[in-house]
Amino acid sequence: MRILRGSFSKIEPYELLRTIVDERADVAILRLPTSQQHQLSQLNLLPFPTIVADTLVSFDGDLREYPAAPLRNTRLEVHHGTMADRAVLEELVDLSFKDYRTHYNSNPLFDPELVLAGYKEWALSALEPGDKRVCFIFYLDGQAVAYATNEVHETYGEGIIFGARPNIPAKNLYVDLLNYTKQYMQDQGLRRVRATTQVQNHGVQRAWARMGLFPARSYCTVHINALLSQKMAASGIQLPATQ
Repeated sequence: MRILRGSFSKIEPYELLRTIVDERADVAILRLPTSQQHQLSQLNLLPFPTIVADTLVSFDGDLREYPAAPLRNTRLEVHHGTMADRAVLEELVDLSFKDYRTHYNSNPLFDPELVLAGYKEWALSALEPGDKRVCFIFYLDGQAVAYATNEVHETYGEGIIFGARPNIPAKNLYVDLLNYTKQYMQDQGLRRVRATTQVQNHGVQRAWARMGLFPARSYCTVHINALLSQKMAASGIQLPATQ
């Protein structure tokens, strides 16, 4: 499928329609600040099905006010992940994300198994060398139990995907993942950290608030299922290559 992505502060339905048609989009995925969600009704002017797929919340933390604390599970060993850890990380993502629901799961056009594969691919990309992304894999008594993938930006560090093996007897394991990440960002000379999740992920947000990360932004995610290139292909119309 041909997928478009965009972020808007104002919905212009006819400009959006023209873009979808010009690009022969199958699905357009849009993000809109929740302060502007009153504009969503304008999408009813489009001749395509629309799904309000999720709400994202983004939290910011100041490392000067809330610095990293020591790990609570002193038996944890932390490895900087490399491509040699691919199989380990794949297993951990499978175990931690198989029942997690994101905006892709709200759209029946996306196969849930392929959604999981997409998140696995995203996490694995943090193992690649020469990038601003980094992966930490946490071991307890020789077993890989959790992972934290992050990205270092110019002025802040950002958590990407965190997860843990279910039913691990390590209290406050997620807090340790956060503290280790905060310490890494401090060591890079950064003063701020950021994390984003779906609004229904309440437990994670409570943990962030206890550790000095607070809500800063929120967005609606909308999918528009135009299926234009799919319909053209089904009609036998050849699509020219795009640049």
